[in-house]
Amino acid sequence: MLYGGYLWEAPLMNKRELAKFEKLLLAEHERLGGHIRSIEEASRYESGRDKGGDLSSYADAGTDSFDLETSLNIASGESHWLNEVTDALKRLREGRFGTCEGCEQPIPKKRLEAFPSARYCIACQEELEKNRTAFR
Repeated sequence: MLYGGYLWEAPLMNKRELAKFEKLLLAEHERLGGHIRSIEEASRYESGRDKGGDLSSYADAGTDSFDLETSLNIASGESHWLNEVTDALKRLREGRFGTCEGCEQPIPKKRLEAFPSARYCIACQEELEKNRTAFR
């Protein structure tokens, strides 16, 4: 079937394919969760350290503050991806995994293999990004 210039695969996945995607998503969920936890632990440690009162400690405090802000920005981005992976696992368990939320057509398996938490097929994702860029 041809849609939006892209060739779509058959919508059904067998249990083995679904199990493969679930395994990929669970591994990514664990990796992201572990990384976020390590950033949170490091930031708690850094924020609790005594900085002293000499001039070099103020410079160190500025560097530490910048590093902490950078780490928290990374954790925020990874939290977003963790939510996306969690949502993909939910879609998988509800039988909606691999169906584009834009056009309701199957998302090609090659796309899901590269990006298992994909919500949209390539055509709908491109349209979404084009519209987002137009409003900036």
